[in-house]
Amino acid sequence: MKNSRLFEILYLLVEKRAVTAGELAERLEVSERTIYRDIDSLSAAGIPVFTQKGQGGGIRLMEQFVLDRALLSQEEQDEILFALQATQTTGGTEEDTLARLSALFRRESGGWLEVDFTDWGSGAAERENFTLVKRSVLARRPLSFTYYSSAGEKSRRTVEPARLVFKGGSWYLSAFCRMRQDWRIFRLVRMEDLTLEEGSCPPRCPPQPLDAPPPGGDQGVRLRLRFAPSAAWRVRDYFHPNQITPQPDGCLLVNCAFPEDRWLLSFLLSFGSQMEVLSPVYWREILTGEIKKHLAVYETGQTLSGFREYSNLSGGGKGPAQNQD
Repeated sequence: MKNSRLFEILYLLVEKRAVTAGELAERLEVSERTIYRDIDSLSAAGIPVFTQKGQGGGIRLMEQFVLDRALLSQEEQDEILFALQATQTTGGTEEDTLARLSALFRRESGGWLEVDFTDWGSGAAERENFTLVKRSVLARRPLSFTYYSSAGEKSRRTVEPARLVFKGGSWYLSAFCRMRQDWRIFRLVRMEDLTLEEGSCPPRCPPQPLDAPPPGGDQGVRLRLRFAPSAAWRVRDYFHPNQITPQPDGCLLVNCAFPEDRWLLSFLLSFGSQMEVLSPVYWREILTGEIKKHLAVYETGQTLSGFREYSNLSGGGKGPAQNQD
């Protein structure tokens, strides 16, 4: 507790340059006597702090103390603050950390960057879940939660978290699932009622990268797609330039590879009539069948529950990751 208070005093002095013992005592909810003892401790530790009496006086830091920040160039200081500002929006760092380093570097800490990885319509609960998952990863503590699979099945899981990954517009947790006794990928938006458990996670071999092929050598599917000129803005947002070949008529040919699952089907259908699958042939058949089902809903009134999934899709709703529950 005392060490935390000493750091708080130090950062306040760096930010304000001068502050009275009364102001510090009120801020830190201790007596002025305790503040003066803390100042003695800082001085004994080599911090150039001193008191100045009279009007405009107070507790001060010697001006040369800020020279320690010269260990980093201005560009390096900006890079550090940029990274902190970005990770703060995801709960990856505390606001006080950013404010204190900004004071040390003599920079403004807020207003120049906003990064939001959450989905539209998400609220405070999703951000709280992210913070709790982050804590479990950093502290290597087991995490329990209720999880909904892509098929809507509900189960209670206890996992040993390894890493958080942002991929394909969503956050995923890579963790060892004690129920499955294997590494699994969990999408954060499907997790609720999170509880940080006591104890620590045992050491394990690290999991595969999120986009690693599953056992058996399945590398997904390589697609050749043709997009209408009107879809060019989306194509250039989603695909790397070396995957895109412009055509004389304004269309765009795209060669790409994806995990073969229901997520890919939804992604391709989102382009509507602006996209055509050229190969492989069986994916043309999959999309043709799916489009016919859409028409049947509107033309014949056939219920959605009457449709079956395509057996060709091996992923079973895994999204952009393998071994996802």
